[in-house]
Amino acid sequence: MAEEAQMAIEGGCRWIQLSAASIGDSGLSLREVANEIIPLCQENEAFLIIEDDVNLVEELKVHGVFLRDHSRTTVMEARERLGAHAVIGVYAASVEDVIALKGLDVDYVAVPVPVGDAPVADNYARFIQEVPEPGFHIVALGEFGLDELPGILEAGCAGVAVSAAIADSDNPVEATSAMIEVLEKARYGG
Repeated sequence: MAEEAQMAIEGGCRWIQLSAASIGDSGLSLREVANEIIPLCQENEAFLIIEDDVNLVEELKVHGVFLRDHSRTTVMEARERLGAHAVIGVYAASVEDVIALKGLDVDYVAVPVPVGDAPVADNYARFIQEVPEPGFHIVALGEFGLDELPGILEAGCAGVAVSAAIADSDNPVEATSAMIEVLEKARYGG
């Protein structure tokens, strides 16, 4: 995991999310892997988000938590424990899930590709239109081709969360760099 994070950061990534599932059968704990990645993130001014473990986020004082449990109680308890400075992301699979989070102190909501027969960007655009002014960023969650990224941003997503597209590539540094270049061109022109 630390090597994968290093390669993504070398490619320009400044947001690493660590989960127990991503560690797999390595025999390492989430704490051990986080402790390897923390200095790397600090040196490169990269955010480190830990999935579903508010206690570990609080203990290690990393940037924030990503919650798969999107219940109001879980989100409010995480904010109360971690404070206003922490980044809190939440998984939401439906428009109803996102609407239920309105009014909570959430920084971003990661949404998998909405169901639909249209291209990915059109499905996200439709989804976002159904959630007017949520009060937080919506991030596209999935594995996307480079050609899909500009449309996803145009649809209203603040960014994309990917893993396999980088980790499983032949060259994670180049894959990350290419993805960031496409996103920056879509966001800022050029």
